[in-house]
Amino acid sequence: MVARDYRNRIIEHGAFVQYVGTKTRGIVDKISTKNSETWIRINSTGLFYRSDYLVLLDPEEQPIKKSKTISIKDKIIHSKNYRKIDPTEISDHTDGPGYGGG
Repeated sequence: MVARDYRNRIIEHGAFVQYVGTKTRGIVDKISTKNSETWIRINSTGLFYRSDYLVLLDPEEQPIKKSKTISIKDKIIHSKNYRKIDPTEISDHTDGPGYGGG
């Protein structure tokens, strides 16, 4: 059985495809047939998708991965779940009970 995509184009091993539901992209890793349906495994997720829910893409449409550099300080803040506080949030004036009382 031949695997065909959403637009009825033939999908082959190593082709670049996109899942219609979540826009997940990847390269065809494995093609299998079960109960007269064609299932295709994508390398980016390792999951099987029905071939009629996939769209064959051109290799040029592959997204370019951008490397993101994060400073060590930001990594520590993120790992400890700290948040940055704006200086405008800190105030000498308290509005709580006992303010100015005596």
